[in-house]
Amino acid sequence: MAWRIAHKEPKMTEKNSAWREEYHFANCVIRSDTRELLRDGVAQKIERRSFDLILYLLKLEGRVASKDELLEQVWGNHFVSESVIAQSIMKVRKALGITGKEPGPIKTIHRVGYRFASEVRRAIHSSSPTAPPLRSPGPTRILWLPTDCALPRADLSWVRYGLISVATHVLHGHGVPTVPASEAIRLHESLEEDGGHWVDGQRSGIREIGIPMVHSRMTALGEQFRLEWWMQIDGVGHGNQIEGPAPAELALRAAREVALIARMQSGLQPTPGQEARFWEESSQLVSLAVALDQADKALPLMAICIDMPQCPLPIWAEYVLVIAQRGDEDTPASAQRMAQLASVAQDCAHEGWAHLCCAVYDLHLHRTAKAVEQAMSGVALVRHAAPHGCHARALLLASHVLATAGKASEALVLWREAATLVNQVPSPDMVCRLHLLRCELDHMVMGPGGVADTHADGVAAARWLGLTTMTARVQVLQGLQSCARGDWDTCRRQLEAGLKASEKSGSALARLFAHLQLGSLHSRCDDQAGLGACLSAVEQPALRAAPMGSAVGRWLQARRCYLTGNAVQALSLAEEAMEELADFGVWCAEDHWLFVAQLALVAGNRRAARALLQRLQARHEHRPLQTRQATALAVEGMIEYAEGNASKALMLFEQACRLARGTLMANILLFGHTWLALIDGRNPSPSQLAPAGQWVEATREGRHLRAMLLNKPYWAIAQRQPPVLLGTATRPTPHSVVHAGEGGPASYAHYLPLPV
Repeated sequence: MAWRIAHKEPKMTEKNSAWREEYHFANCVIRSDTRELLRDGVAQKIERRSFDLILYLLKLEGRVASKDELLEQVWGNHFVSESVIAQSIMKVRKALGITGKEPGPIKTIHRVGYRFASEVRRAIHSSSPTAPPLRSPGPTRILWLPTDCALPRADLSWVRYGLISVATHVLHGHGVPTVPASEAIRLHESLEEDGGHWVDGQRSGIREIGIPMVHSRMTALGEQFRLEWWMQIDGVGHGNQIEGPAPAELALRAAREVALIARMQSGLQPTPGQEARFWEESSQLVSLAVALDQADKALPLMAICIDMPQCPLPIWAEYVLVIAQRGDEDTPASAQRMAQLASVAQDCAHEGWAHLCCAVYDLHLHRTAKAVEQAMSGVALVRHAAPHGCHARALLLASHVLATAGKASEALVLWREAATLVNQVPSPDMVCRLHLLRCELDHMVMGPGGVADTHADGVAAARWLGLTTMTARVQVLQGLQSCARGDWDTCRRQLEAGLKASEKSGSALARLFAHLQLGSLHSRCDDQAGLGACLSAVEQPALRAAPMGSAVGRWLQARRCYLTGNAVQALSLAEEAMEELADFGVWCAEDHWLFVAQLALVAGNRRAARALLQRLQARHEHRPLQTRQATALAVEGMIEYAEGNASKALMLFEQACRLARGTLMANILLFGHTWLALIDGRNPSPSQLAPAGQWVEATREGRHLRAMLLNKPYWAIAQRQPPVLLGTATRPTPHSVVHAGEGGPASYAHYLPLPV
């Protein structure tokens, strides 16, 4: 009976049909042949029965299905309880992104059953017109068109047609059929008559001919080359933009991406008698997806594999890591199952990997102590099994967990150990992972001993991967480094490039991180429109429901309230956000604390400012770091100034500036230090603000302070102080000052002009 129950589902799979059905509703697409559920274009993890359930409800076109009917049609028998239906409905709603108490498109009819109540558009496509009706469809045939190129060197004239042979060779190696090169060139010449051209990285104005066509463009960037490619399969666009030193290598990389997409679209399924081939192909595809930093695209395949008892541990490892990075609540159970399988197989490395995935999941829940414990136990198991294929990745994963938990020095030790292993057998994806983590570590502990140049190295490695999650994070971190140097124009370009890469990658966390930093930049330069755009993007359900989504949303709301003059509400929102962001790796830079302190003082809430100072001092005592000490000293100086002790505040800011040298916070502190020096009668000149670069022109506080420095005599007259005394330090002036400078507040009597 158990065998009959498990296999009685020919009605739902539709794998033998020569036609493919798609159901479009809201932001989701259901594909019957590949058994995929896409939300915002990203494949979601969904169990087999849950997929069968939603597909059956969609086919009923709004009719109510009784519970008995669902048990018969979806589960194939009456020997399971009705509770399994409710559990599957809950899993379907989760896959659709429905949170809270909202039922979403699936409505419960009390004591009757369920119905699909949303508006649905059904589309039918031919899966393989030439294939026999009882044969499972293979990978889609690909037409790789000649490359558009305008390369200045005559020795590169072969690129236009030569890359076709390079790409088709790779595609054939991955089992993807292609149109012969000669036929591709002939078709391209006929298509060119339509006057196709590139717009925003995509080829437009091209007449489609019924099979996926890969359009590409090669451009020169000094000694490097950029290859942009784009194609459309089943109405979904795919593309990337990659850079490297050799055109042929770029074509190899692009062809591997196309091969992954085509193979995943074909819906790889186990066939009786060919299990060994299925596992070989599945392992190859998962490894390919990981190497391309696109493991999410293989998630539907991995979900099929782990339901089978013969699933190899490497596939288990990648599956558990993907769901852990998404914050999926199924992570603990899946990791425990993987650890049990690894223990039975006496595979310490994969058992340790399961612990590391649990550590990543615990980080999402802000259980940092437990995450660190899991990470260290995982590393111990992996080291016991060394050498092992996942050794370097496991060390980098543990290093990331420790860094995010605030243990930067321990993380650096693991990073160096991983770097030794990666340098022995370097690969582009591992080199990129190595540089990315170093960028994060430098950003967290950057100071007099920081290594800021690694950001450029990280971007150079990430460009080979194209518009992926790692590229997005590296570019955002590089943007923050440009901001620390005072180069706002470059910072804005890099943050926008990081946001574009994050959107292409489909990673919610990468998009949130980019919006967090770009929104903060807009806030500092009073760009309410730019800040509003970031806030609107973060408010989308897909991002709001992601880990860190609510915290980033509240943080940007706090910044908008501050710009509109509502410091009290801004303080409340910022404090709520910091409960989740505080000391969470690169998500919480030291200048976040300065912003909260400034809000408290602007709102006149010195008690909140004092409480924040005590928290910062305890934080530094618990784990001493130069940047943490600088933050605590700066906040103490801000409070002393608010209480009328300008001289003491100046002394505190002098110490903080020395400790924060080289960081983004250093520019913020420079404004406070210069203002306090002016108040103290030291007669600072406008050139003292030179290290801040474009911070002076771009921020309201910078313009105000520059105006004060240029108009010191008039400022002195307004204060009824003899101008000759300014700069002599013989008599300090009161720090109740008047407005001077564009956009400045009427008084900085109780808080410093800090561009937080």
